[in-house]
Amino acid sequence: MDFKADDKKKYDDEDWLKEALLFIPNFMKLMYRLMKDERVPKGDKILLGATVAYVLSPFDFLPDVIPFLGKLDDLLLLALTTKRLMDSVDREVLLSYWDGDQNLLETTEKIINLAIGFIPPGIYRKLIKKAEYTKEGKREEYIDVEYEIK
Repeated sequence: MDFKADDKKKYDDEDWLKEALLFIPNFMKLMYRLMKDERVPKGDKILLGATVAYVLSPFDFLPDVIPFLGKLDDLLLLALTTKRLMDSVDREVLLSYWDGDQNLLETTEKIINLAIGFIPPGIYRKLIKKAEYTKEGKREEYIDVEYEIK
């Protein structure tokens, strides 16, 4: 095949994301373990529980029966939640529960940055809202794909 440079990059990104789908069990174990840890704030545990429920639910923004995209929204939400937790949970706590061979921060950031090119913008915004939580009826700040405080 004759790829243009941009086509080749998109193809490489899609291949990397397909392999990243194999990280879902590692992210799920991370979420479960963090829910049980006393050092994790209660609000974060609620966010963790909601994320796990979304991933396990057959009712997603992108149904799991759609090849690749059906699991990509789950992976993106897990990465966004992990990125959110990096602001409130001690780094050593997060890393102690991560089973993946890859660097957690680098993997999380790469998933977020690449997935936005494949997920429709409206669904991305809905996933961002799922990755934030409210405290006492007020929205907490979150970090989006560009890592700016919103």
